[in-house]
Parts: sequence; structure tokens; C-alpha cells
Amino acid sequence: MDRVRPLIAVVFASHVREPSSFSLQLIKSAVELLREKNVDVLFGEKVLSSDGEVRRELLDFKKKEPDAYVVCPGNWVEPPVLCHPLEEIRHESIILWGFPESMKLIREGHFLGSNSSFTVLRNAMSQMGFRFKAIQEFPNERSVRMVYDHIRAAQAVKHLRSTKLGLIGYRSMGIYTACFDEHKIRAVFGTAIDSSADSYILYRKMQEIEKADVDALEKTLRERCKVDERVSEDKSLEKSIQMYLALKKMASEERWEGLSVKCQHEFSTYLKCTACLPLSMLTDEGIMCTDEGDVHALLTMIVIRLLSDGESIYFGDIYKLEEGGFLMAHCGLSPHGCAEEGKKVALMPQSPRISLDGMTTGGVVSSYTFRPGKVTMGRLENDRDGSYFFHFVRGSVQPTDSIASGYSSLVFTPEGSADNFAEWQLANHYVFVYEDIVDRLVEFSRLNGIKTVP
Repeated sequence: MDRVRPLIAVVFASHVREPSSFSLQLIKSAVELLREKNVDVLFGEKVLSSDGEVRRELLDFKKKEPDAYVVCPGNWVEPPVLCHPLEEIRHESIILWGFPESMKLIREGHFLGSNSSFTVLRNAMSQMGFRFKAIQEFPNERSVRMVYDHIRAAQAVKHLRSTKLGLIGYRSMGIYTACFDEHKIRAVFGTAIDSSADSYILYRKMQEIEKADVDALEKTLRERCKVDERVSEDKSLEKSIQMYLALKKMASEERWEGLSVKCQHEFSTYLKCTACLPLSMLTDEGIMCTDEGDVHALLTMIVIRLLSDGESIYFGDIYKLEEGGFLMAHCGLSPHGCAEEGKKVALMPQSPRISLDGMTTGGVVSSYTFRPGKVTMGRLENDRDGSYFFHFVRGSVQPTDSIASGYSSLVFTPEGSADNFAEWQLANHYVFVYEDIVDRLVEFSRLNGIKTVP
């Protein structure tokens, strides 16, 4: 999933008889600050004073498909001049940005008039049913950050409309969530769930992988990981590499940006190889993965990936601890990007309890010490009415002893009350990223009409 630079279009309007040169310089400074954040900006650098001029500008911008539009009244402008042509982008992300007055500027001879127009436009646009973000500040680090977070959220919303995710295996019950509705996911997010590939198709594609390719990748893994020879003796490493290469090829052919595998207990018992190492490797490469058919966690990972700047994303089980905080680990899917820097990941045998009979299995567990740090933790889920809500919170993670069988483990401490987090916990699977993206998640939820929970 390659990141694309955000693109925003700026429309600057004012009444033909009102001075707006000072406000024009302000919005130009805002444009430069946005460009410093690697945002591409469409801006004609001129004052628009009629609805015809605004419409022509919007139509020209629309051809370039910006992620969001900034509408800025530089001085007084009659609402129809902007509201009528804004119908051209009614369903796009819009930021109404106005400037407050300043006694310092007034003493220097600059009464802007932007505030008057902003307040009238905010009410008029609300009455007309536009969904927009309103900002009333001078260009500065805080206001530009608000605009930037909105753009990133809008970009994610736009990207999800053309996103396709793969579900390998039968259309499961959602394993931890009782059910999911792929049609509702498409209606809310525009994202398609492709469940056309069953486990047997993956198995057949694994058999087609060339041995030379398997050997080459095994050599690479042995160079950067500490390999327990038991995973070679039982063929788990070989099968895991075959599965990784087959899944990567399927994702490329089907244009999946993420995938989930229904591995319990089909793969572990009958194939004698879980999908843990392949999914961990794919996640590190930007193809988001969950296991056990958890589509909502997969959708959460895609959203967090789109909104974050970093690469290290984790998906796993979360358990409330009597001692405080939350234990987090997983039965095998552990992206290597979350490991403590400078130390090798150990590739170990999967626990026998994962198999159906509790005695035999196969697969490779990635065992390591987690990198400590600040994180954003969250999960998307649907409610009883079929709408969606997002549970997310800032917090921190610290590595802890493995809970069993070499499973990488950590303790998560949320900001605020642990009891409050536990009360709102939506499932056993949660996702985190080593980054503070809460403000962007708020914007994303608002743009999608998704409820957020504390």
C-alpha cells in the first residue's frame, strides 16, 4: 500500500469592493506551511468575487481530484457567491477557513472582515446540508495541523472507496464478533470484501511456487532471524515461505490491499502450517493482514495504515490484567517491525495446542521483545443497527515476558482509566501503531458519520 502525497485545492473569495490583499497573503502563508508538510496544493493565488468565478475554479480543480477543498473568505462575501457553486463539490471534503480579527492588526490598519463572512457562511452551509470542518484561526502550526489532519482523513476516506480486501477461506462468522456484513462495509466505507478465494486455492498456489524462490527467501530469513531448526525439520519454514509467496502473488493479482486468512483450525490441523509468519511478513511490507477471518480488525488496520506516517502496526489479542493495564499477545501473527531495534527475531515452532487435537500442528511463530513507546490503539466495529463506531485511545506499550510458546507479549497502558477502556472494549482483537493519530481518527470518523466511543 504505497502512500500518495495529499492534494488539496484552495478557493479564496471576497466581495469586489472589500480589500482582501492582506488576507490573501495570510492564505499564501498557509499554503506554504502545508507544502512544507509534503501536501500538494492547487491554488490560483487570486481573489474570486463572483459565483461564476468560483464555479469555474472549482470545476478546474475537480478534474485533478483533490482529497479536500479549503474555502477561505478573505473579507466579506455574500453567502450565495460561495454556497451555490459549492454544490459542485457537495460530496467532497470541505474546510471552511476564516481569520479572526486582531487588535494589533486593526491598529496597523487591517480590519479583515473575514470573521463576519465566516460566521454567516458557517450557518448557511450548515442549513444547506454541507458536511464541512470549520476553522477560525490565523495560519500557524496548530491551525495548519488541523487542516493537515483533516486532509489525511479525507484522503483515507477517498482511498477506501476503491480498496479491496481478501478473505481466504469460507465466509466465517467473524470469529470474535459473531458476524460482519460485507454489504454494510461497502455502503459505509466503499470497501469491497473479496471472499472468492478458498483455502484450497491458496494450497494449490503454494504447490506452484518454485523451489529456488523458496530457498532464496529462506537464506534471507536465516540471515536476519534466529531460526529454531525444528521449524525446518517439520517443514514449517518451507511451507510458510511457500504460503507467503503465494499470498503475495494473490494479493498482487487480485489488487488486495489487505487480507485475512481463516486459519483456525483448517490450516493448523490439515495443512500442518499456520499462516503466522507469512501474514507477519506481508504486514511489514504494507499489505495489512489479520488472521481468523477478522474482517473488522483488517479494516481497522487499513484505516490506521492510511492515517499514520510510520510503518510499525500490530494486530493481536488484548486481555485486561488484574494488576492494571492490558496484556497483549497473539498466537503467531507478529509483524517484525514492532521488534526492539538491533535484536534478531527468533523463528520458533507453533504451539501444538493450536491444532484440533491439541497434539500436532505446524507453523512458525515470530518471537521477539517489543519496542516500547507511545501508541494509538483502536478497533472499528458495527453496532446492532448496522452502523459503525470506532473505539480508539492514546497509550503506551512496554514489553513483558512471553505468555506461552514464545509468543511476543506486551503490556498496554491506556491514557485515562483502564476500566473505561475495558468497558468499551469491542472484541479480543485490537490494532495499534507507534504514533499519535487520534486527531486524524476523529476527523476520519466525522467524515464517515461514524460514532466514536471514549
